[in-house]
Amino acid sequence: MKTITKSFRIMSQILIIICITYLGNIIQKALHLPIASSIVGLVIFFLLLKFKVIPEKWIDKGANFLLTTMIFFFIPSVVGLMDVVSIFDMHFILFFALIIVSTFVVAIISGYVAEIMLSKSKKRGEHQ
Repeated sequence: MKTITKSFRIMSQILIIICITYLGNIIQKALHLPIASSIVGLVIFFLLLKFKVIPEKWIDKGANFLLTTMIFFFIPSVVGLMDVVSIFDMHFILFFALIIVSTFVVAIISGYVAEIMLSKSKKRGEHQ
């Protein structure tokens, strides 16, 4: 029974995230904004969390589930690349090297920013 409750909680939290993303899609189309609807949804999501309209506990398990399973969303693109391996030349190799290096740079910077934010939130918790 506990597993069913946990699964329901995760699915309902993912549904909240999907609804906010869909809201971003609706707003982007209605206002004809020149940016991607996913970015609009992300900004809305950030603002809702920042101003505590949506408490973090409402989406924490669902967000963690999505983050831990994110690698599975990239598998189809890697399999698709395997079909065109025979036509790689030096330009493609440089292009993919650039992608790999930039991915590592983004991961390192993201980790660094997360560490800073975590230390600031811990300090804020100590002052209260």
